Amino acid sequence: MAYTQEGIMAQIWIAFGQGSGAIRVSHDAALELYQWYYDKITPYIIHERWQTDAVQVLDRMRAIGRHAAFLAARDGSTVIKPEYVYEAASKVQAQSLTPLCPPEPEPIAEREHTHAEAVAADAARAPFGGGQADAGARGDLGDVRALRGA
Repeated sequence: MAYTQEGIMAQIWIAFGQGSGAIRVSHDAALELYQWYYDKITPYIIHERWQTDAVQVLDRMRAIGRHAAFLAARDGSTVIKPEYVYEAASKVQAQSLTPLCPPEPEPIAEREHTHAEAVAADAARAPFGGGQADAGARGDLGDVRALRGA
């Protein structure tokens, strides 16, 4: 099977979602995962390591999702935010002690996401209705009664 950087990133998002369970993952939290892992999916990882190491990596992604969900629940939040991803990834990577874990990116407050990262995060959420659901949560879709003409 031929793996790609985008395909592996999709697997990472899926595994994170499996770990996070029913708690919604914000757009910015998906971008946080992208920030941590996308550029670390090098040709060496794709062609030499992924086939044998994917199970271990994806188990860690599920653990990160579980911990991020715990942090959201602890704070009474209905959504996983980027700071929960950052904290969860930092903790799981410190515990795992594997050479596959990349170094931590710079703190969230000191960076902005690129347009490419935003597009990638939207693409990851699209099959799950993320764009429309988020628009409704923000009120961008208007009142349901107005949509029905009532």
